[in-house]
Amino acid sequence: MKHYCAWAGFGAAFGPIIILSLYNKNISAGGALAGMITGGATALIWKQLEGGLFDLYEILPGFTFALIAIAIFSKLFPVKQEQKNQYLNIRADITKTPHDAIVR
Repeated sequence: MKHYCAWAGFGAAFGPIIILSLYNKNISAGGALAGMITGGATALIWKQLEGGLFDLYEILPGFTFALIAIAIFSKLFPVKQEQKNQYLNIRADITKTPHDAIVR
């Protein structure tokens, strides 16, 4: 039974930040860290509680609370413009067709 909690904690801690970082350039390091801590802690604490709503698999509330923490802390500690430009340049390089990468 313990391995289920481990996977839930891993998924709740890292899942939201991986998904959001693929599609959102406004995720800051503070938001990412807050999301990882919140998701992992929620999964661990949720597993210890029993009855009613707490019988829900812990990855769901952990994932949800991590998303909320990432959004809040990314607004409180925004990404610098230089980091946004760097993100856009990397993303542009990745999305080029293979032919463009060879010609370059």
